[in-house]
Amino acid sequence: MLNVPSAMSNLNFSQLLLALLLLASTYVLASEKCIYCRGINCQRSTYEAEEQCSHRLDACVTVFNEGAIQAQGCLERLEDDWRDKCHENNKGHDVACEICVSEKCNNVGSKRGSCLQCNNTEDAQCAESPQLLKAVQCPIARSGRSFCYASLVGNRLERGCSLTLSDQVSCLANPNCHLCDPLEQCHCNDQLVKTDDSPTTEDPSSSSTTESTPSSTITTDSTTITSTSSSTSSSTSSTTSSSTETSTTEEIPTTTFKPNSAFGLHVSFFLIFAQLAIFAYNQLK
Repeated sequence: MLNVPSAMSNLNFSQLLLALLLLASTYVLASEKCIYCRGINCQRSTYEAEEQCSHRLDACVTVFNEGAIQAQGCLERLEDDWRDKCHENNKGHDVACEICVSEKCNNVGSKRGSCLQCNNTEDAQCAESPQLLKAVQCPIARSGRSFCYASLVGNRLERGCSLTLSDQVSCLANPNCHLCDPLEQCHCNDQLVKTDDSPTTEDPSSSSTTESTPSSTITTDSTTITSTSSSTSSSTSSTTSSSTETSTTEEIPTTTFKPNSAFGLHVSFFLIFAQLAIFAYNQLK
């Protein structure tokens, strides 16, 4: 009988502890405030606003359409069209909803837009076996939408999220930077990259770089061929000139012999005339 009050007190304490845990979990798995934006304001990096949720059991949400942010705020206060699509689990449309249940937790991009985020100076797997790494959600892009990249600068390899249009344009213009769309291929920036080469995955900028080398080689060969042709033409011209000079030289004796032949003919006539004169003189005697 003496142990009954003790057992009852232990039971009451356990129930009280369980009730406190449930109450605490209710507060943890709820959002009182959420980051808020609608429409064009979601694309402004300087725009900052919060929304007070109607009750503690609400959740925060971020709505993406084809990767671009469209709305943020409390789930229960979201427009019906967006909320219905969020409840449909993103089926049959390009809308993606990220729902979370902690204070102002809607500050990251969609899971579909996750990228590998690492560098080889801190993690060797970033260069050697990136396929073993887990992609991480990117911060929200406030201008356009986010992409993934893999960049090589010297011996430093870096993978991550490209959030601004200027960074994306710079990456596309850099043959050692590979930009890809995670909505088309999950974990798209996990291609193997050599520390002395550019990314091996096909890319518009990298493909043009790869093809430029053969083009240069072809240009060089063409130049060589042109030079050879020029040399051949020069040789042919030299040969032709030499032949012309030779033929001209050979014609000189012919031209020289013409006056000599005429002189010899004149001498012959003179001798004949002299003989006739001598014969006539002898007859007169």
